Amino acid sequence: MSKIKKNKSYFTKITDLAISSYNKSTDLALREKIYRRFIYPAFMKLTENIINKVKPDYIDSSFQDLQTDLVTYLTARLDKFNPEAGKAYSYYTRTSFNYLIAENQKGYAKIKSDMLEINIDEQRNVVTELHNDEMQETLREFMDAYVEYCYENINYIFTNPTDIHVADSVLHVFQFRDQIDDYNKKSLYLLIRERTGLETTNITRVVKTLKTIYDKKFYEYEQTDFIKLPF
Repeated sequence: MSKIKKNKSYFTKITDLAISSYNKSTDLALREKIYRRFIYPAFMKLTENIINKVKPDYIDSSFQDLQTDLVTYLTARLDKFNPEAGKAYSYYTRTSFNYLIAENQKGYAKIKSDMLEINIDEQRNVVTELHNDEMQETLREFMDAYVEYCYENINYIFTNPTDIHVADSVLHVFQFRDQIDDYNKKSLYLLIRERTGLETTNITRVVKTLKTIYDKKFYEYEQTDFIKLPF
């Protein structure tokens, strides 16, 4: 037994003729009457059926809003219909499917993007970040206090004129550390060698002494928020 073809009573030959007449007419009032009486009802029923069939779960719209958007989309493409290429029903059914699939894919992509952002945000440790920010600020404040302390006590810390000269150069670099782009051990030694004209061994001895003071005073600073004076 052959399958009985369903009758699309809402989208008939009259609908095809109405669309053709709509496209040919230049009378705005007549076009509006044709659209309201013959085309709009057909589009409403067509979009209702296709939305129910496709079930685009990832589109963030109510059924009514989605249907309105789809009808608007089809209406904007009334002039694209070519009666010589086939039935209007087939053309606008295919157009509706393509629209819903594309919008559903956009919705799915947005959900994935939002979930990724949430996942990244959940992986953040805000407490740690705040602690790190506070620690950076503490280090900046301490470094300023440390440099000032060493300058004021440089003649107590070192007695050798060469060591004092090296220490002055090291502290000068520390004082203007924000202006140095590549701040590491190698660049530090190069800067101090250029400033003092001395060998690395002379610099290392002074740096070790300053490092010992740094460790001791930083512990004091962590406990009291100030460096004990005098040296």
